[in-house]
Amino acid sequence: MKGKRRGETGSIKVIGGASGPTAVFAVSRKEIKKRRAEQEAFLERAQRLAVPCEKTFEETIWYLCKAYRVQPTTLSKGQRQSAKMNILLNQHPELVGYEPFPENPSEEQLAEYSRRQDEVLERAALYPEEELGLVIEGYRIPEKQAQALREQEQKERPPAGRGRLSRLIAGWAGWWRGESAVMEQEERPLVVVLEKTHAYMTFDGPGGGALADDLARFRGISEEDIRTRSPRFVGYAYLMKKDGLWK
Repeated sequence: MKGKRRGETGSIKVIGGASGPTAVFAVSRKEIKKRRAEQEAFLERAQRLAVPCEKTFEETIWYLCKAYRVQPTTLSKGQRQSAKMNILLNQHPELVGYEPFPENPSEEQLAEYSRRQDEVLERAALYPEEELGLVIEGYRIPEKQAQALREQEQKERPPAGRGRLSRLIAGWAGWWRGESAVMEQEERPLVVVLEKTHAYMTFDGPGGGALADDLARFRGISEEDIRTRSPRFVGYAYLMKKDGLWK
């Protein structure tokens, strides 16, 4: 969950002969079109059902502390690095030359974009933290609450792959932490990383998805979120759908 308060603001490749792959491609396009129509219909209903209920970032931190009894913790170099890089890429992309993913790219465009993004990530990693005026804090979720969140996450959300950019950022952070590629879930605490200047919040460790959902429900949405169908509104709408409140 992130974003300044004032600004809060795939493709399918066919390989092989014409009969089999082309049929799969046609079915896939039809399915994608159907899902987009269903999504559009749901979001229109959600806009009619939605009522502004936004909380401030400070109120969200208060709820986090009260509901989960978080304990201040020292963040690793990798956790601070990951926060800085995410803030740069999402809120100050011009500082590192980050560009959004091209729509329906060709193979050549995809290769060029991938090459440029490697350079962008390296610039973001080397960008001085002090130049952004960051105020980064870390809080650890006590093990009892963290275990409950892990169990909830496993029940509600089967493991899913992350996008390439997320994997690269995580890889950078892991390198800074000196971690191996594989870590046992039980060995990883659930840590909340806050950056107050940019109203940024992220979660490191198993159970973070369930915690993010709970805080997103609490923080709610603004009238502008509803009107513009902001990413926060879309996420909130699908949480309400999952909870059985919006259908």
